[in-house]
Amino acid sequence: MFKPHYSFKDITIIQNIIKQSSQLTLLKYYAKSTASFKMDGSIVTEADIEMQKVMDVALKKHYPNILLLSEELTEPEQISVLNSNQDYWCLDPVDGTNNYHCTLPLFSVSLALISQNQIVLAIIYDPMRDEFFSAVKGQGLWINGQKIIRPEQPTTLKQSIAFVDFKRLSNPIKLTLVQQGPYKSQRNVGSCALEWAWLAAGRVQLLLHGKEKYWDYAAGVLLNEEAGGKSQTLEAEPVFNQSLDSRSVVAASTVALFEQWTDCIQKTMSS
Repeated sequence: MFKPHYSFKDITIIQNIIKQSSQLTLLKYYAKSTASFKMDGSIVTEADIEMQKVMDVALKKHYPNILLLSEELTEPEQISVLNSNQDYWCLDPVDGTNNYHCTLPLFSVSLALISQNQIVLAIIYDPMRDEFFSAVKGQGLWINGQKIIRPEQPTTLKQSIAFVDFKRLSNPIKLTLVQQGPYKSQRNVGSCALEWAWLAAGRVQLLLHGKEKYWDYAAGVLLNEEAGGKSQTLEAEPVFNQSLDSRSVVAASTVALFEQWTDCIQKTMSS
């Protein structure tokens, strides 16, 4: 049986690191950032680079034997971490860079710790609302250091709010959801990690995304599991697979809603 080596004490240490790093970088460059384009067409700002550097230094000070896999590393550097057989952090220094650069206050910092091929610790931080969502495997979900009591969750899709990223879904799924939306209402905020955090907190109930990177979902998967939710890919595989390949996501805040949601999506895909 898996026994985590990490605890709420680590959560407290890491939250302090993230908050101090955010103050030094994200808040410093907010509304002042310039952007350049990466090879895949996405943008990167000074805040992304500086946040990664500051976090790397601070994490190594407290956890010198844990490696760092971050979005802004080169692919060979990322692969080297994956192949190391050591514990490592999976960091997205600014999730929602487009929002950040445009001063839309919907972005986050996402950090997960992978040990023995499992996500064992997760933190998503919303700097604009100074809100931490944290979990240790097997120990539940905290919001700002307090064990949460989620709002009572709906029992049907028609009562639920869904985060749906239409941009990366196939046309049949898009059309069906637009024409026959099975949920009460739909949103998309432009920060995958923030959507995962709010799903785990029970503020929304459903999540559907056609393509998320490792650092987009790593922390969120554990947060949602520890809150009582469930997730998988469109191919009914676990979302987490320690790969740099993008993964689709179908998730819900409760197991009962997850079963309804996946059944709905599968029928859409087979029609």
